[in-house]
Amino acid sequence: MQHIRLHAIVRGLWLALVIAPFVNPVLLTDAAAQSDPPRDLKSIVDSGVLRVAMTRFDLPPFHWVRRDGTIHGMDVDFVNRLAAALNVRTVMVSDIPTFDGTISAIVENRADIAISKLSQTYDRLTRVRFSEPLITWRHAMLFNRAVIANDASGRTPPEVLRSFSLRLGVIAASAYVDFARQNFPRAHVVEIRNWDDAVAALKQGQVDAVYRDEFEIQRALKMSPAMNVKFGAAIITDQVAFVSVAICDTCGKLQEFINFFIAQNKGTYTLDGVLAASLQETSK
Repeated sequence: MQHIRLHAIVRGLWLALVIAPFVNPVLLTDAAAQSDPPRDLKSIVDSGVLRVAMTRFDLPPFHWVRRDGTIHGMDVDFVNRLAAALNVRTVMVSDIPTFDGTISAIVENRADIAISKLSQTYDRLTRVRFSEPLITWRHAMLFNRAVIANDASGRTPPEVLRSFSLRLGVIAASAYVDFARQNFPRAHVVEIRNWDDAVAALKQGQVDAVYRDEFEIQRALKMSPAMNVKFGAAIITDQVAFVSVAICDTCGKLQEFINFFIAQNKGTYTLDGVLAASLQETSK
């Protein structure tokens, strides 16, 4: 049974990002993506192209599309630097509607890798390879204080949350659908189109809690401090999300290369740095 620690989320922000000046990558929709034979490091280098799957919806600060149509963000910078190390160019397969859809793009051989704040799950690991984690985040919940108190029946809030049996909002076709069913089997899991809609559903009383990683919970409270009055935050200290690069199943050598690249670029993704970058972009 996971141990849940409740605490107020108030942390100093610091930015630990080094953004290199790379040429913006070419955009390629799903429909236009090339379908080539299974590839690995040599064939990717020989082709001069690394095909990268990303969600079509903005995911700042990881990636977002500016008004001029160019893609920017930490994930874009990362894959551009990776491509430079491979001496190839990036081609973005960017018309993908869900997180799980980026995995399917690899399985269907429309992309070599995917990077969109992707968490490793048992199901995904049966379909693709994953790199070493770019960052490891704890799971977290944002919950309605009054509803949890009413459901307590003499139990403490942590005890209620450990055996959560109410309406739990998660993003549809995301890793947290699987996580919710594994970690909260008694909960009524409500799949919601996107994170903004999930938070809105919590505010409107359509769900009793929302479930994601600690970054998104902190970001929601930082962006709307008034939420702290009605809603509480819980960090699940023994459940973590390994945010990694998804890699085609035949790409063993590419996986080795990406793992080496990640080891040489430790500290690119940090909780405080990502949170600071997200709030900085939102304030523009």
